[in-house]
Amino acid sequence: MPRYIARRLIFSLVLVLGVSVLLFALINAIGNPVDILLAETPGIGPDAIATLTHYYGLDGGLVSRYFTWLWALLRGDFGTSIIYNQPVGGMLLSWGLETLKIQIPAILLALLFAIAASVVAATRQHTRTDFAVVSGAMLGHSLPGFFVGILLILVFSYWLGVLPSYGAYSTRMPLFGSTVLDALWHMVLPITMLAFFNTATLTLLTRASLVDVLRQDFITAARASGLPERRVVLGHALRNAFIPVLTYLGVLFGLMLGTAPVTETVFTWPGLGALYILAIQQLDYPIIMGTTMVITVMLVGTTLLTDIAYVLIDPRIRLN
Repeated sequence: MPRYIARRLIFSLVLVLGVSVLLFALINAIGNPVDILLAETPGIGPDAIATLTHYYGLDGGLVSRYFTWLWALLRGDFGTSIIYNQPVGGMLLSWGLETLKIQIPAILLALLFAIAASVVAATRQHTRTDFAVVSGAMLGHSLPGFFVGILLILVFSYWLGVLPSYGAYSTRMPLFGSTVLDALWHMVLPITMLAFFNTATLTLLTRASLVDVLRQDFITAARASGLPERRVVLGHALRNAFIPVLTYLGVLFGLMLGTAPVTETVFTWPGLGALYILAIQQLDYPIIMGTTMVITVMLVGTTLLTDIAYVLIDPRIRLN
């Protein structure tokens, strides 16, 4: 295990380094962001442009600027936002926490609902219950996420008027005078949208894997030995069927920040996805590069943790 982790860490570092080179090259291929941002601003003299270019470290050669940016990144310095004139690291932390606040509960709820629905469907294969679960999951998987979000806003915000349609906090009086309850109140619709889509995908994946495992010889032997059906399904079959589900969960956790823009745009949620969209629209390169690197590190890190978790779930798997 230590040797495998060491090899994977080296590979991960090389991968992240390659992404950083590609990202920096693509961003700088567009041109000097200061020149682009001030192109339609009359009255800006060359001295002011030169001052801003030097302030943001854009006046050197491409290679030297890359290593300067990389060294600052390794020290936790993501630079300064061109639009907001704030440290990018602090913005990524504050806006990223808002994203994780809805993404993590949604994934955990989706996993619980998917496991329950998959067990019910797989143990009643080819029945009406199985057909209903699979049909519902396929429908949920087919619907676009933004459509589900708009539908939730239409029903629960505009028709029923019981849940807020946008934002993470109330702009006036908090719910019942409590900021905690007010925050939870605003989280309901975004979490519901995310959990709905993730539950559908996880249900289809878990159900298919569980049906295949239930046909294996060791399940037949476990039943023949007199083990209770609940222990056979939950203790043996579900554990072995969880390997492909774990792979999807690893990608899902790794791309939490990358998949946030749709949800946060629909619900006007002040998360990292919304900040990413604003940075792209306003050509705020430090935020774009910082967010992309954070997403890359999260995806590579969760992939490594997923591979290690394989061994903990199924001892037959060996890391070579």
